[in-house]
Amino acid sequence: MWEENNRKAVELFKSGKRSEAIELVESALKEAEDEFGPDDPRVARCLNNLAEMYRTQGKLKEALPFWERSLEIRKSALGPDHPEVAIAFNNIGGAYFELEMFTEAESALKKASRIVEKSVGAESDMMVKCLNNLASINRAMGRYPAAKPYYERVLSVEEKLHGPSSVEVGVALNDLAGLYENLERYAESEPLYRRSLAIAEENFGLYHQHVADSLNNLASALVGLGEYEESERLLLRAHEIIQKNYGDCNPMTNHSLEHLAEFYEGVDRPGDAQKMRDLVSGGRSGSKDQCH
Repeated sequence: MWEENNRKAVELFKSGKRSEAIELVESALKEAEDEFGPDDPRVARCLNNLAEMYRTQGKLKEALPFWERSLEIRKSALGPDHPEVAIAFNNIGGAYFELEMFTEAESALKKASRIVEKSVGAESDMMVKCLNNLASINRAMGRYPAAKPYYERVLSVEEKLHGPSSVEVGVALNDLAGLYENLERYAESEPLYRRSLAIAEENFGLYHQHVADSLNNLASALVGLGEYEESERLLLRAHEIIQKNYGDCNPMTNHSLEHLAEFYEGVDRPGDAQKMRDLVSGGRSGSKDQCH
């Protein structure tokens, strides 16, 4: 009965019936505790579902005790080096990260990465997730040099797992390039962004949003290098893609026009900046009456 209620609770939550879902999973939790005892892995499953439901609603402080209890059950029942223990540490670390409790988050995620390396392997998708999380924590704290080896290791693992032209490698290249931008090392970010752009074009086609994002990222690095002409061409191409995909009256298109306006202001072309702002929400003619 507990398992059926647990499954139904997940379905209810996905359908938007959150209060009913939480009540049902709490019932499943009590049934599992009564049937199997408080320290059974099936109890941990219910606890984890409760935590995820609270997390999805932004109630991270309410979620944490459920994750912490689930972790203790898994360590006791499965052993301290089991992959499910790593997942529990990763969940807790993610919650601490969202709460901006970075020291606690880093501690939990380092424990997760050590378990994954030992039980799953240093070159695994689980390890990539751990490394990315650790890089994100260091980046959020402004510890950019400390984040760099994590991003570099992610790139190396993704290349081995998925191949040098994979979407996963494109994301890893973009993350590492962004870190170099944080460090104002634009000459090192540029080739990474160029490679990421080529991968996006190969995997998604020339008019995909991922390509537009890659063009904007590369343009940003080129601005840092003073390469304004090429940066402008890239920004205009990105805007063309966004306009083609979303139309003239979409917030995405307006954001792209604002981005162009900011670029023109930065290179002391106020007239061109104003032209972009005149087009915001007004289509090509600049008439706001076109958008409803």
